[in-house]
Amino acid sequence: MQTKLTEMFKIPLPILGAPMFLISRTDLVVAVSEAGGMGCFPAVNYRTITELKEAISEIKSRTKAPFGVNVIFSKVRNPLWSQQIEACIEGEVKLIITSMGTPRTILSDIKKTSTKVFSDIITLRHALIVTKAGVDGLIPVSQGAGGHAGTINPFSLIPFIKKETGLPIIAAGCITNGQQMAAAMSLGADGVYVGTRLIATTESKAPDEYKQMILESIPEEIEYTDRVSGIHANWMKKSLKRFDSGKNAKQWKDVYSAGQGVGQINEIKGAKILINEMKQDYLSTIKNLPR
Repeated sequence: MQTKLTEMFKIPLPILGAPMFLISRTDLVVAVSEAGGMGCFPAVNYRTITELKEAISEIKSRTKAPFGVNVIFSKVRNPLWSQQIEACIEGEVKLIITSMGTPRTILSDIKKTSTKVFSDIITLRHALIVTKAGVDGLIPVSQGAGGHAGTINPFSLIPFIKKETGLPIIAAGCITNGQQMAAAMSLGADGVYVGTRLIATTESKAPDEYKQMILESIPEEIEYTDRVSGIHANWMKKSLKRFDSGKNAKQWKDVYSAGQGVGQINEIKGAKILINEMKQDYLSTIKNLPR
């Protein structure tokens, strides 16, 4: 299953585990990477730089496969971002995923290493800014994705970004199985992000209540709003009731984020099993497509 992504990172499968706040920790990262994809986690899952370095070291001690770290480029939301970048370079992390802002200031240092930089984007304007800055690839986060998603349909967003930038593309949003993966790849994606589906896995650090809510929710129960974090994101309505009731519910911890792909998730399973099923489903789908 060769794509620009698999060639760039020397991985068997063009599947990335999306870095999810509080959810994606060492067990999930290792499981996805060992399954042939690439596990990723947000640097902010670890409160100190020492803890971040320890997490990177632990992952490297458990798998030889590459993995990625997401860094939020915002002094307000993430004052440790520059130190997190340094920790990733020191730990020889193969992929740094940037969110918000423009990574121009750190690209010159990273270009001296084997680390690649991909940026989350939701608009063409942002895509062109980070492309000009010199990133190695883009992650268009389309309508319906969990977390801080965009509003553009993937059938428009993916081919448009691909045409305008020519960079490797990782499609993000509502990808829970191999059929959806095949659809994204047919639009020009070089790989896919899997987020919400990985919440309902045994290695996920999500509370049992969160996982069960994923299984029970349908797309209509996902609400896109900025009233929780100040930035538009997709949240499960059942947990939003806590926030709207005036109780002291904390975003991400008590108010749960998920994408519209919840309607395709019916059971909790191991991440390795899930990634292997996606691979087989993908191969079966493209084999049986009408010619």
